[in-house]
Amino acid sequence: MAGKVGIQFAGDSALLKKLEAIGANVEEVCLEAIRVSAQKPKTEMLGYIRQHKLTGRTEDSFVEEYSAANGVVTANIGFNASKGGLPAIFLNVGTPTIRPSFFIDRAIEDHLDEIRRTQLEYINRLFRG
Repeated sequence: MAGKVGIQFAGDSALLKKLEAIGANVEEVCLEAIRVSAQKPKTEMLGYIRQHKLTGRTEDSFVEEYSAANGVVTANIGFNASKGGLPAIFLNVGTPTIRPSFFIDRAIEDHLDEIRRTQLEYINRLFRG
């Protein structure tokens, strides 16, 4: 189960024009901005799962996938159930005997403003330097 964070760069024509004016590859800039902004949720998810460490397989199942398609750049971060991440999913959504923690959802939702701010700061640094 993974959470998603994204940037839709097709909708901001002023920003696109500024990036193109400095010779930046818009897709590459947005991919790097999403990677940078995904670090806080990643840290939160891994920090939570480390509290429940038995073998380390769940932590090792953490995945980060970054993609760009049709003007949208997306970070897909979370745990791969088929590679040992099933306990993370159970901890997140709960079971009949485990209360749900929603730690994956919260890792993103609780930091949306920070994620957006980090993305904008990354992009704005390109104009200053």
